Amino acid sequence: MGNPVTCGIVAGGASSRMGRAKALLPFRGRPLLARQLEILRPLFDRVLVASNDADAFGSFGVDIVPDILSERCSLTAIHAVLMATRTEHAFVVACDLPFLNPRLVESLLAQRKGNDVVVPRSGDQIEPLHAVYSRACLRVIEDSARRGEWKVDRFFPAVRACLVPVRVEDWLVEGRSPFFNANTPAEWDSAAP
Repeated sequence: MGNPVTCGIVAGGASSRMGRAKALLPFRGRPLLARQLEILRPLFDRVLVASNDADAFGSFGVDIVPDILSERCSLTAIHAVLMATRTEHAFVVACDLPFLNPRLVESLLAQRKGNDVVVPRSGDQIEPLHAVYSRACLRVIEDSARRGEWKVDRFFPAVRACLVPVRVEDWLVEGRSPFFNANTPAEWDSAAP
């Protein structure tokens, strides 16, 4: 069985640069979300999709959780997942990462005890949409929302945040970074095998 942690996939809506929902991009003949579910379902007892478009994802057999906060952004999606989870922690991941490494996910989950946020850091870059969050973050996220601070890492100083140094080359899948994503159709076409 999976970990006693919920997984929330941030699917959002139609990406302005991509021109359509990234979760539904074709990847090896199937929607990208199907690829992610294949990787993530064995790791978790429950997988949610954070999206305001339940119709687009109804056929995937997952619970869809809409935004509660008004701003449409990553912080709002993390909040929605944490509100919907029945577990103390949730692994929250962007829908546009085709080369997720289950071992890296497990490594982050193993560090959740005593932490409210476990986020990978590669050099100066953090990956807040490939991270573990506890329900203890909810109040702090809501405080950030009231102040209009929507950047995810702005609330980290107010919680127990663990930034995990990650050497991307140690976690490659098919030679690709687990954090690889594409933002335009041209990038996707050149990257998706």
